[in-house]
Amino acid sequence: MLGGFNLYRYTPNPVRWTDPLGLVHELTPGYNVYGLFQEGAEKPYYVGITDDLARRRNEHIGTERLGPGTEMMPLDRNVNYGQARGYEQAYIEHYETKTGVIGKDISPTNRGNKINSFDHESTLRTPSRQAKFEGNYQTKSAALKGGCG
Repeated sequence: MLGGFNLYRYTPNPVRWTDPLGLVHELTPGYNVYGLFQEGAEKPYYVGITDDLARRRNEHIGTERLGPGTEMMPLDRNVNYGQARGYEQAYIEHYETKTGVIGKDISPTNRGNKINSFDHESTLRTPSRQAKFEGNYQTKSAALKGGCG
């Protein structure tokens, strides 16, 4: 088997990359929100969250989302998962980084976010979890617009 013992060869660790079932509690600490920037740019072309910046950096290098002339910079450090999700969505909207095309490979010309951090209208998430994501989104969004928060 080409992937060796890793049956999920398409990703180093599918459990750590996403949380589709909502298994990470929203108050779990140790997350970072980061941006990928063209060297010298003030606005990121991609925003993400991770609990391990070095690992995530290497993953982005492997997909061509991060390469020569680009850099990864933390935007918020050591926040909880709920804050990270809300903040990430606020940055995605503020910097308009949702430019990636689903179904097309990541490349230097298709390197923006392909999906939102969370859906503002989700009815699948528990109401309390949705409220935490949305509340943290509102806080960061207001700060990015220059308001209090």
